[in-house]
Amino acid sequence: MHQTEIVNLEDLVPAKHMYRKFIKLRSFTNVEKQLAFLETDNNYKGYGLFRLFKCLLLQFMEDVSDRELERLLQENNAAKWFCGFSLSEETPQGCPI
Repeated sequence: MHQTEIVNLEDLVPAKHMYRKFIKLRSFTNVEKQLAFLETDNNYKGYGLFRLFKCLLLQFMEDVSDRELERLLQENNAAKWFCGFSLSEETPQGCPI
């Protein structure tokens, strides 16, 4: 049996989560503007530079490897929220061995 439920990712991240506190302390508007300026008119945008910047920031904050970051983004709703991914959206994957 399959069950469908409408869920807001915003509601799945606790109000006192450290990622929420970090976002309140640090504004990313200037970074987002500068990275948007770097993006070209290429039809392929990938995940976007700003989203990938937030993934690298998360990797630094959590002190995880590339593979651990991949798994964190797949399994952790707060990490998805922080980096701007939806619940069902595909997240970056590392290189297979």
